[in-house]
Amino acid sequence: MKRKRLAAVLMVLVLAFTMGLAGCSGKSAEKEANSDGQSVQAASEDGKLPEKFKIGVVIWSTVDDLGKASADMLNYASDVLGCEMVYNTDISSPETQITATENLIAAGCDAVAICNYSDDILPKIARICEENEVYFTLIWRSIADPEVKEIVESSEFYLGNTCEDEEEIGYRMGKTLYDKGSRNIGVITMEKGDTTADARDRGFDKACQELGMNRISEVRNNTLTAAETTKAVENFLASFPELDGIFITGGSNTILEGVIQALALHNKTGEVKVACVDFISDLDKYLEDGAIDAISGGHFVDPLFSYMLMVNKLAGTPLSDQCETMNLNFVNLTSPEDAVNYYQYVEGESFPYNEEEIRDMVKYFNPDMTIDKLKGIAGSYSVDDVVARHSAQNQADADGGGQSGTDAGGQADAGAESDAE
Repeated sequence: MKRKRLAAVLMVLVLAFTMGLAGCSGKSAEKEANSDGQSVQAASEDGKLPEKFKIGVVIWSTVDDLGKASADMLNYASDVLGCEMVYNTDISSPETQITATENLIAAGCDAVAICNYSDDILPKIARICEENEVYFTLIWRSIADPEVKEIVESSEFYLGNTCEDEEEIGYRMGKTLYDKGSRNIGVITMEKGDTTADARDRGFDKACQELGMNRISEVRNNTLTAAETTKAVENFLASFPELDGIFITGGSNTILEGVIQALALHNKTGEVKVACVDFISDLDKYLEDGAIDAISGGHFVDPLFSYMLMVNKLAGTPLSDQCETMNLNFVNLTSPEDAVNYYQYVEGESFPYNEEEIRDMVKYFNPDMTIDKLKGIAGSYSVDDVVARHSAQNQADADGGGQSGTDAGGQADAGAESDAE
């Protein structure tokens, strides 16, 4: 008995000594209180989070302009923080989005961000995440259906969403077409039930009603290819000789390129005005040539803010005890000069948020970060905002001062996998 008691005493002493060393071993084991008195884990020596969290994304593509830019941004942020990204693009229908979510959870994701086609799938998504204790957020989406909203927001695993003012941008695109002289508009949009496209449609219809424009025809399809889009525009031209404008609610995934090609083939470039949401490559050229008259986008950073809700929660430093909505501004381009500035400062060789700014969005590294501050960062996003924050570094680069701090991680994949099986 004495030997057992002695062994127990020795074990307690060893544990106490070990814990004492851990308490003095450096920043990774330190705790400090923020202004609200909450205990926050101090930054680790290597600038990474204490655990390599795996975060999944359900998205239509990571190779089109918008999808790739967003994936690059998330990969970069994950490289900075020491997380892992996994993408699933097998989402041809609402049902496959549910399966994609299940596959990401099966792949070991700790949290999932979803660009959902409709509100209808969200109660099931919420149930799946609850059963597996996996956090989830929405990207580029809000919840329009009040009953679905109540169900989803009651889930402790739903952290919130990031979205833009979709109805306002639809209205703005409609007004731009009117100002350019268009009166008879063909619309290329998503199938009914896509909350983002529906909101953009409502805004556009409001502009039509107020300004006396006609929505003479439409094409609704969630998976249009460039060739299919070209054919749809050719049908517009053949059936409606009065067509003088086209509004595209979402031009990513080669849809806008299909419109541009059709108008060029039929010598209608500049005659039929084009307004679109979602940026593509070579916008300065298309704006100069008159192939595009107005375009709104730049929202590839949208998923970053939902990502930050998830990372803060997983790191044990949640920014809120309830689900939150992050609001982001669109960037609007109407001239070649606008496009040049955008690609020079926002979506060029560097990222709109550098390593320091990425870490500052995470309370684990920055005890003063709050949900209101994160919302302020999202709400301030614009070309001018990026230029103002990075002007000193931009000037240093222009003077040959070296590689930009925002390039420190490069266009890194940060361990990102190919589409999850």
